[in-house]
Amino acid sequence: MRSDKIWVLDFDAPMDAIGPLTAQQVTGRFTEDVERVLTGDPGLIVSAARALAQSHFPDTVAPDVLTAVGLDPDTVLQSRDVLPDPGGTKKRTRDSTWPPLILQAWDRQCAFCGFDGQLLGVTVGVEAAHVRWFNLGGPDDSGNGLALCSLHHKLFDRGVLGLTIERTICVSESYSARTPRQEDRLRPPRPSDPHTAWHLIPC
Repeated sequence: MRSDKIWVLDFDAPMDAIGPLTAQQVTGRFTEDVERVLTGDPGLIVSAARALAQSHFPDTVAPDVLTAVGLDPDTVLQSRDVLPDPGGTKKRTRDSTWPPLILQAWDRQCAFCGFDGQLLGVTVGVEAAHVRWFNLGGPDDSGNGLALCSLHHKLFDRGVLGLTIERTICVSESYSARTPRQEDRLRPPRPSDPHTAWHLIPC
């Protein structure tokens, strides 16, 4: 971490080895120079946060990452500020033909639950998902894609759901969810606050 001259740690572990860092509950912070630059330009924080979230996480996870650090994902992701690229590296572009190819290959159905919603013949709520994240080098080819409903896409990208080598679905042992009783499945949940009003809007 310290080799990039951006971070300072509160514990000196040889070669920044993970074992000692974890055992000591080490924390890190930006160097004074970096903090000075970020403090002097709030817009730079937004640009950096967006660049980091979008380059390291899929679209289903990036908003949650920004929320976790106290930033409004809507504001950050809609910002048009662009960080300069001193290395001049060329950014990978997504293949626009890949999503419809994946949806067609899976017959426009979620590979996990079979949801196949359509509105006027157009697929809704089903998305093309990378098995190996595009941001981490995952290719835009048919072998690296699944059609997943919006819910299962997000759970898949967050690591709640996964696939085994035998192509069976596995669920993280850390995941928990409240399952409604059978008689409650057709009724909307009641708000925990009795003063909360329901606003029903006819469609």
